[in-house]
This record gives sequence, structure tokens and C-alpha cells, in this order.
Amino acid sequence: MARLKVAVIGLGRIASTIDDEIEKYDGNHLPYSHIACYRAVPEVEIVGMADTWEEQRESARQRWGLDALYADYRQMLEETRPDIVSVCTSAKPRGAILTAIANGGYGVKAIWADKPITLSLAEADQAIAACAKAGIALAVNCTRRWRDDYRQALELLNDGALGDLLFVQSRAQCGLSHNGSHLITTQTMYMPGRATSLVGEADIDEAHPDNDFAGSAVISYPGHVRGYVRGFANGPAENSHDIVGTNGAIRILHDGREIELWIQEPGADNFASQKGLGAFGRRFFPPPRRRRSGGVNAIYNLLDCMETGDAPHCSGEDAREALEIAIAIRESERRRNLPVELPLPDRSLKIISTEVVRSEVPRAILRQREGMSAADWKRWQSQRA
Repeated sequence: MARLKVAVIGLGRIASTIDDEIEKYDGNHLPYSHIACYRAVPEVEIVGMADTWEEQRESARQRWGLDALYADYRQMLEETRPDIVSVCTSAKPRGAILTAIANGGYGVKAIWADKPITLSLAEADQAIAACAKAGIALAVNCTRRWRDDYRQALELLNDGALGDLLFVQSRAQCGLSHNGSHLITTQTMYMPGRATSLVGEADIDEAHPDNDFAGSAVISYPGHVRGYVRGFANGPAENSHDIVGTNGAIRILHDGREIELWIQEPGADNFASQKGLGAFGRRFFPPPRRRRSGGVNAIYNLLDCMETGDAPHCSGEDAREALEIAIAIRESERRRNLPVELPLPDRSLKIISTEVVRSEVPRAILRQREGMSAADWKRWQSQRA
């Protein structure tokens, strides 16, 4: 059986080199970069890689031993006619590239794009509509939606282990567009439907009001379910999610390094349990049946979607919702923390994601130019966070 053809646009960290920055016990299963994940899936083969930066093309050539390199992604798509395309550029050109792929008649069946989906809601709307019209499955790389541990928690919730969902509380210090895409889409994967309104607070740079920002919110979802998102500092609660139902709770701690399952004790009938105290006991959290990296799972999920027509685990609509929630948090702050209804009527609203604010030069090239090792780069990044 012939393997499906893959092309990659943008050859920086997330496409090629980020695995060098992830230590063995960081909590993330490798491979992580798009190219490394494709190499781990025997059903696909990479037939082309494109980047406007010559330095990144040469680095990818040396790292992966592939000579089918292009400065113009359109030429690559026309010559290679791939089934799947990864879009790993910065957020600034991403919307235009997604739309161009969908409208270009290249025969693409699926796209795996990095996050955030776009800078503006209008760009996201256009890209999603174009992909839908072309019959392209659009997935956005909010990794935890494909990680086995986070999906195991979703399976328990869907099986009724927690009873009726009450709220999800999610915490990670980040800009709400950049890594906030991970934070918000992780929360929304457990929700019964799209967010309907929120009240937020945001740390806005008044000199650059569209730049990425930290913030927090109380978010309303269907069925009186609430979400609590916090993008400020969280101390020992960093990178954690509490999924709380009427009969139990799942606590995902330290980005899945530890996961607790709490279930209501059967037959508990005392004063403490009547008050909601002491009625829950910690149970064994069943480990996932398999252990693959989130990126490898994303590829297999896309292969399934190409066959079935189902939406990916993190679709373009899911990623757009995360961007819209982040923008609505800023708009609530601007309205003196009044509620904001969703969806937002003004589709021109945008957030300039953190990696765009930092520099127009790709971070992998900045690292090369500074002569920094992956470990030095990681330390420098953590100091800037």
C-alpha cells in the first residue's frame, strides 16, 4: 500500500528542532516536532519541506537528509501534491497560508497547523470556511487534546465516572493567545458545548493593546457548567487542571506528571458527607492503554478523519474558540470587567501572539546566531517567561 505524502511549511522549532529542548523526564513523550512525528508513522512519507529562511532550509537538510527543499511553499505543493500539509510558520502568515492551501487546488486532504490558528477572528473564519469548502480536515496543534493521559481523563468523564460536570479549573502562566491556546483548548475539550459568555481580567499593555497578554476569566458553558481559566502565576498549581463533577473529580497536576482520581465513597452517610466533607476517596487513575506522543496521535487522528470525515480532536473550530475566548477576556477588561457574550460580533478583533511580538526572526535562527545550545536556549526562555 502506498504511503500518504506529507509536506511541511516552516522549518523552525516546532517543525524540526524542539525535541532537542525536551529532556527525557520533562513529562512530554517524544517525538514532539512535526517532522520527527511523521518519521515515526510508517503510513506517511515526507516529500517536501519549505521555508523562506535559507538558514532553516539548510538546517533541515542536514538534520533530516531530505533534499526536496523549497523557498516557495506554493511551488512545493504544486510539484509534490501532498495528502497532508503541516503549517509550522509563526502565527502572522498562518491564516493566509491556510486559506491559500485550501483555495489552491493542490489536492490536500488534511492540514496540521501549529497554534494559535491565526491572529484575528476574521482570518480564522476565512481559513476554516475555505478548508471546509475544499473538504480538508483542519487540525491545530494544541497538543494535550491528543495526549493519551488527557484523553484518558476525557474518557472517564464521558463514561460518567464523575457524575454531572460542574466546572473545570485550568491554570498555566502564559500569554492567552500563544500558550493560552494549549490552556484554553485543554479546558474546552471537557466541556459540553461552546462557551456562551465570560467575565475576564487582563494585563494589557496600553501602548500595544493588541499584543498578547496574561489574564483570567470565569467562563459560562451550556448546562450551567463553569470554566475558570488563570493565565497568571500559579505557584505549585502551575500547569494543572481540576475537572469536577457531582460524584468525583480528576486533578491533572504538573502537566500530567501526576493525575489524581477522586470518587464519592459508596454508602457514605454521615454529617461530614452531608456537608460535602470526607465523602470522597482517592482511587487508582487507570493509565492509558497505549503510550504514544501527542504529535504521533495527532497524525493517526488525521488519518482517521480523512477516512471518516470526522472532525480532528482539535479542529479549526476548537482553536478559533480558544482565540475568541482570549479576545473576549481582553474585551471584558476594557469594559471594566463586565460580561461579554460569545461569539463576538466584531470579527476584526485580534491578538498578536507572543512569538510574533518577540521577533520577526524565527527563534531557531536566533538561537543559532547566538551560538546557544538547546539547554542554554531553554534556560534563557524560562528566564524570559
